[in-house]
Amino acid sequence: MLPPLAVTGAGAVTAAGRGLDPLWRALLEGKAFPALDADPQLAGFAPIATARGPRLDPAALGADPRAARLMGRHTHMLLACVADALAEAGRDGRELRGEETGFFTGMDSVDPAEGDLEGAALASVEGGGWSPARFLAEGYRAIYPLWPLAMLNNIAHCQVAIQFGLRGENATFSPGPEAGVQAVAEAAGAVHEGRARAALAAGVGAVASARAVARYRERGLLLPGAGLGAGRPFAGGPGAILGEGAAALVLEAADRAGGRPALGRLAGWGAARAIEGRVSLSAAFRAAAEGALRSGGCGPEEVGLVLPHGGCQERMEAAEIEALAGLFGPRRPLALATKGALGHLLGGAPVTDLWLALRCLRERAVPPSPRRGEGAEEVLRFPDQTERAGGLRCALVLSCGLDGVCGALLAAAA
Repeated sequence: MLPPLAVTGAGAVTAAGRGLDPLWRALLEGKAFPALDADPQLAGFAPIATARGPRLDPAALGADPRAARLMGRHTHMLLACVADALAEAGRDGRELRGEETGFFTGMDSVDPAEGDLEGAALASVEGGGWSPARFLAEGYRAIYPLWPLAMLNNIAHCQVAIQFGLRGENATFSPGPEAGVQAVAEAAGAVHEGRARAALAAGVGAVASARAVARYRERGLLLPGAGLGAGRPFAGGPGAILGEGAAALVLEAADRAGGRPALGRLAGWGAARAIEGRVSLSAAFRAAAEGALRSGGCGPEEVGLVLPHGGCQERMEAAEIEALAGLFGPRRPLALATKGALGHLLGGAPVTDLWLALRCLRERAVPPSPRRGEGAEEVLRFPDQTERAGGLRCALVLSCGLDGVCGALLAAAA
């Protein structure tokens, strides 16, 4: 059992907007943000619902103008949520900068923007059409020399670290939800082991684009008509709904938090992987949850709230339900499912859910879960409207990657 860590700052960007309070209010009101996406880039796909986040101005986020040339929307979201987390942790986070502050991020692959090669294409026009010869002779010079580096997701991580002076131990993990859990676990480990006085753990979702949709349809996560028809458990549609967003948390040892108001505590974490023919996905879900409970010194009977991974694929739904039934037996803890409201935030999902778990514990309230089906009702209890729950002490956040890596985070009240 490890001593819990204080969460002293947090920030988020979701379809509800920038900030934690707008997100909390939206959930209390039962809002759901996925909508039919009319982006012309997606015209070649069957209709799909997405939950897009707000457009953020990198200049307003304090980004260096030269660095901004490499920044995509994923970087803008990460900048915003890290800035807000540091600000909440105290004095704009200035005392949290330097070599004693770690920074760990889970984020998806980075796709090129639509206009990245526009200048090179226009410079390669000859005789009324695009000329490969002219491109090789002159047009390629219009490509920004560092543009290929922008395809590496750790470049976004580095840009944010440079802007905020985060020079301690750091790492970037990818590609899916398991990356967000890994970022939290690595940040917590760095603080526990004395490798960092404080650490930021962040997660970033994919930016909705034709490439992202194609990639996740190939992986079986996004299905035609996702989010547009009758709901499946948790997510409200056959397949997941792609959501844009990011979240960040500041973790510090409770005895070194310097009197900062704690938003709550990270009490434990665990992970396990399904291995075909040896470890089922259900067993991996349960092992991850039991690992988080064990590291936090908490029994299943003490968990009053569960934020499930949710219905992204049928096999995940069935496996998670089986694992929860085995973990809790006939008892049905309260539950909050967020993917029907915000879409699937991939690497940003577990970090966002962890903050929401902490907010539920602090407010002693659980919001309703939009667009959920009936399958999970056998093992969890989803309020139809915001429910006051004075006895909440611990909450369990579950996550599962597309390759069967399951993760769990245990939140405790401050």
